Amino acid sequence: MISQKDWPEYKKIAQNVDQGGNRELLINWYAQKYQLFEGGSPASRKCCELLYQNLIASDHLQILDVGCGTGDQARLLQSLGVQEASFYGIDMSKAMLESAKSKKLYKELINSILPEIPYPDRHFDIVISAGTLCCPGHAPVETLSEMIRVTKPGGLLCFDYELNWFENQESGWKKTHEQLVQKGLIKELVRQIDAYIPSQNISGLYFVCQKGQL
Repeated sequence: MISQKDWPEYKKIAQNVDQGGNRELLINWYAQKYQLFEGGSPASRKCCELLYQNLIASDHLQILDVGCGTGDQARLLQSLGVQEASFYGIDMSKAMLESAKSKKLYKELINSILPEIPYPDRHFDIVISAGTLCCPGHAPVETLSEMIRVTKPGGLLCFDYELNWFENQESGWKKTHEQLVQKGLIKELVRQIDAYIPSQNISGLYFVCQKGQL
């Protein structure tokens, strides 16, 4: 997890990228600091727990991990009892992907910058994104629509937002999320506030949603 020491530098770079700066700066930061994220973050653990609690079946699933980082979501889900699932991951950081690859839990790992998700429509039973959406510098608001696109009708999506940034009108995330719910593209099954970055007293807003049968 990001330490008190590393937080100011990370925040400065992430906010710069979110305001139209060079994304390579953030990618390079992750290349140097990816080991901070080994073992999973509070967001990773919370998302995986909520997802597992809402699974009807846990075997033979196709699961996409958006912003998979060091690959701890697959490890956490397996430890909870999700067996015989096929995990796929995408991340903008090649260093993170190398760490995820070393765990040998993912069927495929792809270097991709959001909102691009290089998979066909209605491809996955589950899409999870822990600590990536509505986090300055990581993903534009179009990412959620892309996540819905690649999810099978009736499939589950589990994701979180940095609460303060979600509520900030300038981010556009709250408006986008609410519009997609109103259109029936997703239905909220779970909505919870919990720790996101404890060292900075930052809370997260966690969701489990079901894709509509459209």
